[in-house]
Amino acid sequence: MALRFKRREQLKHRLRVVGVRGVVLALIVGFGAGLVSGRDSFASRFIRTHTPRIDLTLPQTLTGLPILSELPKNAFWLWFPGSGFWVQRQICRRHLAVRAIRLERYFESNRLTVQVDPRVPLVLWNGWGFDRDGVLFPVTPGTWKALPQAAFPASANKRDLSRWLLRLASAADLWPQVAAVREDASDTMELTLKSGTVVTWGTLETESVARKAPVLLRVLDDAHKNLGGTSRADLRFFEQGRIIVLPKGK
Repeated sequence: MALRFKRREQLKHRLRVVGVRGVVLALIVGFGAGLVSGRDSFASRFIRTHTPRIDLTLPQTLTGLPILSELPKNAFWLWFPGSGFWVQRQICRRHLAVRAIRLERYFESNRLTVQVDPRVPLVLWNGWGFDRDGVLFPVTPGTWKALPQAAFPASANKRDLSRWLLRLASAADLWPQVAAVREDASDTMELTLKSGTVVTWGTLETESVARKAPVLLRVLDDAHKNLGGTSRADLRFFEQGRIIVLPKGK
């Protein structure tokens, strides 16, 4: 009898606790609904008052992209942490030419700036830009200065290519002279300079680029002075201390 009485009391206590919690929850939900429902509710007025003015900075190379219209319709939510990551993921997914989106929040002036960073092509590959991240993206004609034309096989390792091209582009004296770059069937990289000289570079190994570039330029300059120029230069034996040069006309 004592055990049954104790169990009934425990059951009554649980029911009372559940009932009280249910009433409190209902009151909270009802109060919250009153705050947020209706155009003149406190929450609605607060959101309208604190919705930021958006200033968009769009580079010339991305002119025409509907970035502003693709931001959240209610810009108030851009105040929240993490919203910038969501916006960047959505826009970069739609527009391959966009590399990053940066949000800067100015709470005092109720203003938010959206900075759009474009992808910068190293070369043009079949009319598309190819950047340091190994990404192919559409480019608007005339938005970039003359870029080297690339011819790579479809099976080429884009990540290795981008690393090698980035290292080569850092050779400030050589890179502006490059008109085209290609990879042949034997995975050998070949440059065509604006002077017409064809340079057989070698593999995609990046460590030697900083050493090869200045030596190549000195050899080409010497050949120009003493041989009237070069038609070909072969760097595949560079590590053995040799650069093979073929004078123009041969």
